Amino acid sequence: MYFTSINLGQYVPTGSFIHRLDPRAKLFSLLFIVSAVFPAKNFFILSIWTALLIALVWASKISWHIVLRDARPVFFLIAFTFIFNLFAVSLTRALFTSSRLFVLMLFAVMLPLTTAPLELADGLDALLSPLGKIGFPAHESAMMIGMALRFIPLLMQETDKIIRAQLSRGARLDQGNIFQRVKAFFPVLIPLFIIIFRRADEIALAMEARGYEGGSGRTRRRPLVWKVKDSLAVIVSALIAVILLLA
Repeated sequence: MYFTSINLGQYVPTGSFIHRLDPRAKLFSLLFIVSAVFPAKNFFILSIWTALLIALVWASKISWHIVLRDARPVFFLIAFTFIFNLFAVSLTRALFTSSRLFVLMLFAVMLPLTTAPLELADGLDALLSPLGKIGFPAHESAMMIGMALRFIPLLMQETDKIIRAQLSRGARLDQGNIFQRVKAFFPVLIPLFIIIFRRADEIALAMEARGYEGGSGRTRRRPLVWKVKDSLAVIVSALIAVILLLA
């Protein structure tokens, strides 16, 4: 019931080789991996991707407990996919589809675990900057994603505080049928939305007071530098993706 143990998207610094890669290289690599895992058609190819995932987690020096903990929010989606395919197609198809989705989600979870929110925002800003020539708000979009990742742990803590306060007042959030539980959660959602809007207003006032004007003329404390290891990481990811796609 409580959210203190959920740290969705929280950066885990270990100083590994994966952590030291340029965020743009990680984004490119994730794009290649997702593009190749999703069309996988048999367990043999999926087992190779699973082995590569295990190697990636080992190289990042992040424990499996943390990786699986951050993937818990998608377990419901995986379970729903398994049940739907079980009744609509077959057991084999249900196992394969849910396993493929699970591997895919774990690869995606590794990105925020190995990349600081500020670095991820800078990487997205650099990749989306060419779209700014056609009027797309590249810097603002990257900044919003980075801020959202930074505020997820804070919102989890606020949600936990509200739930504890409601339980101390005699609320029964885990009793009754699904409709009764949804109705009982309204006293949690309403103050949570108030807190979210209040924090957003405070951030907007702080940015305005500091003269924030978007990405125009903005400098970075740590400029992104593309190195040889970043090129190698992208090339290796692309080659593996192409080989397994052709296989």
